Amino acid sequence: MPRNTTTSTVLRRVLNTTGLLMIGYLATAALRPSLPDSLPRGLRWFGQPASLPTTVIAMAVLFAACVMTYRSGASRQLAGMSITVIALLVTTSAILGLSAYWSCHDADHQAFVTPLMATVQLVKGGIGDYSLSGHVCPHPTPVGLQIARIAALSAIFTGLGSVVVGAFRSQIDRLRANVANPVTVIVGVDDDTASLTSAVARTLDARSTLVVITGLGHDRAAWARGLGARVVPVDFDTPSALTALRLWRHLGRLYLMSPDPALNVAWLTTISLRLTELTDKQRVPLTIRIDDPWLAEAWRAARYGGSDTQWAADVVGKYEMTAVRLLDKIIASGKTTRVFICGTSQLTLTLCANLTRLTLERDFYTPPGSAELPALTLVGTDADEYLRDHEFYLQQAGFVTRGPVIESVPQAPTIPVMESLINAAGPAACAVILVNADGATAATRLAARFPETPIYTRDLITSIPEDTALVVGLLRSYSLALDTNEGQVQDAWERAARLIHERYVATLDPGTPRSPSAMPWAELDEFYRGSNRREVRNALWMVERIAGHTWNTWGNPLAQLSQSDVVESSPWQQLLLLGFDRESAMSMARAEHEDWCRYYLRNGWKYGSPRDDSRKIHDKLVDWSVVESTPDLLDATARNLASTLWGLRQLGYRSHPLWRNFIQVGVVNAERRNAAWTWESDCGETMHADAGDWAIMDGGKVWSVRDDIFRATYEHVGEGRWRRTGRVQARPALPGETVETLEGPTTAPEGGWIVRGYQGEQWPVPADEFARRYTEIHPTEDAALDIGVNE
Repeated sequence: MPRNTTTSTVLRRVLNTTGLLMIGYLATAALRPSLPDSLPRGLRWFGQPASLPTTVIAMAVLFAACVMTYRSGASRQLAGMSITVIALLVTTSAILGLSAYWSCHDADHQAFVTPLMATVQLVKGGIGDYSLSGHVCPHPTPVGLQIARIAALSAIFTGLGSVVVGAFRSQIDRLRANVANPVTVIVGVDDDTASLTSAVARTLDARSTLVVITGLGHDRAAWARGLGARVVPVDFDTPSALTALRLWRHLGRLYLMSPDPALNVAWLTTISLRLTELTDKQRVPLTIRIDDPWLAEAWRAARYGGSDTQWAADVVGKYEMTAVRLLDKIIASGKTTRVFICGTSQLTLTLCANLTRLTLERDFYTPPGSAELPALTLVGTDADEYLRDHEFYLQQAGFVTRGPVIESVPQAPTIPVMESLINAAGPAACAVILVNADGATAATRLAARFPETPIYTRDLITSIPEDTALVVGLLRSYSLALDTNEGQVQDAWERAARLIHERYVATLDPGTPRSPSAMPWAELDEFYRGSNRREVRNALWMVERIAGHTWNTWGNPLAQLSQSDVVESSPWQQLLLLGFDRESAMSMARAEHEDWCRYYLRNGWKYGSPRDDSRKIHDKLVDWSVVESTPDLLDATARNLASTLWGLRQLGYRSHPLWRNFIQVGVVNAERRNAAWTWESDCGETMHADAGDWAIMDGGKVWSVRDDIFRATYEHVGEGRWRRTGRVQARPALPGETVETLEGPTTAPEGGWIVRGYQGEQWPVPADEFARRYTEIHPTEDAALDIGVNE
């Protein structure tokens, strides 16, 4: 959300105007001491010599003007702030001093030079009385002269302070970054990411602080500070230097922007481990730079399928953002029905993938007045191969859309070939994108032949801004850059939250009054935007952690669901159709309600009836036990959850069960040990148990269980004998998989299982022991529908 600069600009102008008027009045009062006597009786004190209230008011206005000058966008750099503020103070001191000394001259002292020299001494810091022929001048001392002396001293100390601050700027930025809450962190800034960093700074929430972490001696530190960022230099060759920063505790959003994707992944691993030590936050927004589109898609799939729910991850890259810019510009014209992509490169695949994403979004919700999406035609000798690559991507992801087709012409994009294609489609209804850097000559020739057709070409040597029409026809240049048309950075989850909200608003009767939470996204208060983002991110976490699903459906496309079947079903049946059994659905509904309550309470809302958004009163801010016992509230909670999950599925974010539900069975011997001890895993690793942990003995094997987990998942049946009762989730282990258990890392046995407890703890179990100790729960449709018995 952009910072609100309108109010600060108006306030700054009011302060500046008030200050100018006050300085003018005090200067005139110094020239004409009788001026204050002409004011109304209640204001005659203002401007009188030695008037303390006048001094206090004038200095308060001057201080406020300096502060607003510092906070203005033009003066955020240290040098700019110092020069601007010092110039303001010196000018004030000079005007008031010259006015006060104007009458200080006689036969031995020249009329203009003497006051001027006295003023110069004042500005240099001479605050003593000026003596003229043995007497003090001016007498009595005008209050404006006292203010001038204070302003002169302030200018001197501001200059000295700026030198000190400049010398320790990195340390000051580090300190302010450590205490800020929340922080938006960008790691790694270069020429490619400059525009993206600027966009992040412009759209930063007013409550958040932007922190840019750079390498030692980075030459963009001053530029980043000019955006209002806190710049923290670290030695990237020393991983501990990155994790030693205390700001990670208050992390609100993370951008990893190195051009080397391997380095970004290494940074992510390091930061993830540190974040785990400091906080239990889930689904922190993460944007990582991976320029190669295939590598980016592979990383997305792997991230969606992991058990780590710490991040709400998205990928950004030069090809992806360039494709977004180009297609957005072409679609915005409303005239183009077909886009010819000349040549084959990474940008070719990204343009196809971006059109697919736009099609999925349009299938989900089409804003009123939206232009039709154009069809794509790939033109190149290996165009068929690239089209098969794109179709393979659609097949693996399981995307089925009703949008424009993507075709191929397996011929070199020569001028005769392109002339034939453009003429067949209609020059006014076409656009051409040349994806290779050597297409400038062909672009110019096509633009000359088809002046009605927008032609986009790369890397023209010109100083004209991107997308400006050049000399010939509608020839335009573009560059591979991490930039957007709107100057805003939106990750996939922000887009999903916005689209789900916009579709919901579109279903409302336009004739009924709108609540503040039902306004269009562009008019929606930041609090309600945050609530929509929270709902999407919370769904990502719940689906994996509570329901045991994975978002990685790559290579395992799901069966398509009918829109009518889902819409016409009850909320609980909808959740069943989406693959969530009775207990998972109820647990997710509870987690969503409790997270929603925390968000509202944290922002100052309270329970009350009837609901009153203007007073932050909501009638659904109740304990889960109240929701569970109130059918209408329970159904409403399930309906919101099902709507969010169904919306994500329609937008291409689909889940399927990864973890299966089991209950622990059998009776074991157990004893609690008061000292730390060790035991050996099935693979021979030494595992460490803490004092107070329980030793479980079964079939000649011994392992440890933490006290709180033991008491929640075992029940006493006799002296030293305990029955296993806990419900867990499990999945087959990957070959050679390493598991981070509470007792330390260990390797899963071949053909074994990974078991996950109710607090998220994991441990490996050999296949034969797993079959003996765990029984799978097979949810039936009737059992799942039991949730809705109170409907």
